[in-house]
Amino acid sequence: MIKNKEKILHEKTQKIYDQIKTYIEEMDSLSETKDFTIDNIEKMWEQLDEHTKQIYREINEEIIKQVDEKSIIKLKKKNIHKKE
Repeated sequence: MIKNKEKILHEKTQKIYDQIKTYIEEMDSLSETKDFTIDNIEKMWEQLDEHTKQIYREINEEIIKQVDEKSIIKLKKKNIHKKE
């Protein structure tokens, strides 16, 4: 069982939302300039991709830290006894 699931979900959802919001706002601002080029759009998209990947890495790290080790150990012991 993963502890603090709701907290992780809320925090990381907010971080992803913030990244998307920033991306859209920057894209909107850029769209009103002569710098609104495919190259610049791709750079912004790459930044968004990298930022969201980092958040996904954080999610995985936090989930692993919050796993209830007792239940995993108990399950493993149960499976070991089945094999015997």
